[in-house]
Amino acid sequence: MGDNALEKEIVRTRFARAELGESPRFDAETQTVSWVDLVAGRLWLAHAAPDDPVAAWEPEAEPLIEVPGPLGCAVRTTSGGWLLASGGTVFHWRAGTAPTPLAVLEPDTDTARLNDGAVDAEGRFWVGSMSVPRPLKPWGRLHVLDHEGTSVGGRVVRAGMLAANGIAWSPDGSTCYAVDSGHRLIHRVKAASGELLGPAGPPLSVPAGVPDGITVDDEGCLWVALWDAAAVVRLNPQGQVLQRVTMPCSRPTSCALLGSRLVICTATLPGEAASGWTYTVEVAVGGPAAHRAQIPGEPTA
Repeated sequence: MGDNALEKEIVRTRFARAELGESPRFDAETQTVSWVDLVAGRLWLAHAAPDDPVAAWEPEAEPLIEVPGPLGCAVRTTSGGWLLASGGTVFHWRAGTAPTPLAVLEPDTDTARLNDGAVDAEGRFWVGSMSVPRPLKPWGRLHVLDHEGTSVGGRVVRAGMLAANGIAWSPDGSTCYAVDSGHRLIHRVKAASGELLGPAGPPLSVPAGVPDGITVDDEGCLWVALWDAAAVVRLNPQGQVLQRVTMPCSRPTSCALLGSRLVICTATLPGEAASGWTYTVEVAVGGPAAHRAQIPGEPTA
């Protein structure tokens, strides 16, 4: 296909402007898109169906919840609750209740904090962490939550990262893609049943900027938000750039597919009026809805 710029119009949604928008997720059951403002600690929700015009996507007027400190990501659980990755802890939260600590994954938040995460096809929550000190130190790790009976615990599946970021899987689940933004690489790892089994090939690099959030489409290609490069690119599994979405602002952060529409979060940058908003563009290829996390004691939807 070549390195082709998409000709479709990029549309700014009516979603709330964020200091640092991250972790967009489309939930098929509720026909909603969620995302977080990492810096402000806010979880947002909008009603959005793939077949509806973008103008009909209806955002909530207020965040679902606001937590103290950074909110790296939020994912739904099978019963309609949420897992919130805030500071060094994963919290379990349901509307109308206070968040309950579920697993402390990074106990020293002066060293590392939780960042982006995702749920695999078997309902496991994976979440990365990143170095807090600058320059970045190799203190970032990739964690996965394991269940034993009614207890939940974290397990480190990759260490030595500077800034663990976006994570996604190939359509058959055999390859895990894990971004280390600090090293500007996307690791390809063989995966099975919650385990990372070894390299599936050399890490992928990006043509410019810093790889941030990612998603994988139905054809097995990666969409990668390029921080400081004003673009989102589509890579094949070998890392070749197939398409490029040129953004109206410098710092796209993460992306998700809502049907064949790519939803793109961005970060606010002083002097850039177009920054901090959430955008969408038609990309002519679909992707799966987000999986929900399975938590012991919760019913499966």
